[in-house]
Amino acid sequence: MPNLAKLAARLFAIALVAVIATAHAPAIAEDATAPSPAKFGDLTNPRDAGIRYGQAAGMAAVCLDMKPTSKAEALASAFTGADLEKFNVQAETVLKSWKKTLACAHTADPNPCRLAHQLSCKEAYKEIGPAGSVAPGLIEMSKAQ
Repeated sequence: MPNLAKLAARLFAIALVAVIATAHAPAIAEDATAPSPAKFGDLTNPRDAGIRYGQAAGMAAVCLDMKPTSKAEALASAFTGADLEKFNVQAETVLKSWKKTLACAHTADPNPCRLAHQLSCKEAYKEIGPAGSVAPGLIEMSKAQ
């Protein structure tokens, strides 16, 4: 059996090297252009706007009593040409993903599907609902709850 003190010292040394290596790593040029999580809701970017529009349309299709707002409906009109194509591709991709969840089938127990829908709706509402953390105001309740 290895000496526990030696093993602990080796593990500590490996962890220390990993921390030092990542803490002082030079910035890569690609990192500067990659979107940060806070910027992922940038609705002036056709890709991000398409993703959020698809999310709003998906919520309307899957989540109980949800509908896209006029803000969400106006997103597509902000783009033309190649940007509109980027928007549409992202919106379709995300909407298809939401619609696929409707085919969820667990014959022995339907609860996993229901719970997955509820969790997805809840998380998306946190992101794009009236007080959303990423792109607020893209989805709303369609009737009083």
